[in-house]
Amino acid sequence: MQNVNVNRSALSDRVATAYRDLFSDLPVINGQVVYPQMPKFQLDYFIRQTLDRHYLVRLQFKAAVDAAPMTVIGHLKQDTAGRLILKQSRSLFTIVTPELLRSIQRAK
Repeated sequence: MQNVNVNRSALSDRVATAYRDLFSDLPVINGQVVYPQMPKFQLDYFIRQTLDRHYLVRLQFKAAVDAAPMTVIGHLKQDTAGRLILKQSRSLFTIVTPELLRSIQRAK
């Protein structure tokens, strides 16, 4: 039963991605939607909210003009030195530099 739910989830993710690619007003590069650059004050505010409320977030990093930006999903944490760390799984962590962020969104 669990496998059926996983397959349905994967299928709905693919359908959602195809729909977004076809009907999105945002540019798409290599199947990746490119979100607009958020202002610094908005990024700072959303980062603070994420840290306080422990949201699951989608971060999109800046990229070269014709390259697809990197998008990652996980929980944002702050270590004792003040660095931002995105925990994607038990063994995968990403150090986040706020200056390299394009956008931050709450993931579902």
